[in-house]
Amino acid sequence: MGSILKQLTEIKSELEKPFPSRDMEKMKQDFRAELLTLSDEENELKFDFNDYCMNIAGTLSYVLADNITNIPENQIEMLHKSFFDYYKQYRFFEDTIEAYKDFFQEYKTFEQTRKLLLQLLTT
Repeated sequence: MGSILKQLTEIKSELEKPFPSRDMEKMKQDFRAELLTLSDEENELKFDFNDYCMNIAGTLSYVLADNITNIPENQIEMLHKSFFDYYKQYRFFEDTIEAYKDFFQEYKTFEQTRKLLLQLLTT
């Protein structure tokens, strides 16, 4: 547990980087046709990615404040799925995200954090 907490403490500053807005705008342009096939409710990429990241960052805040018992259950449940598993409507670009450097880096960092949190909270 101590090793995971140490890793989470070290990764925290990585989560505070600016939101990858430019990459997300480029993705919206590059995948315009695919995104147009989604309903208005499903086509909220920026909001959905932000929500996903904030859930992970918020959970990390509870953990680092030694307040694990107060983490809402739905917050922990969301950790069980990657962004593309939780928001299946975006799977059409999952294999191409490496082309969007800032988005990809942000995604990788939050995924690493999500997995560490899940490991910590389920042991």
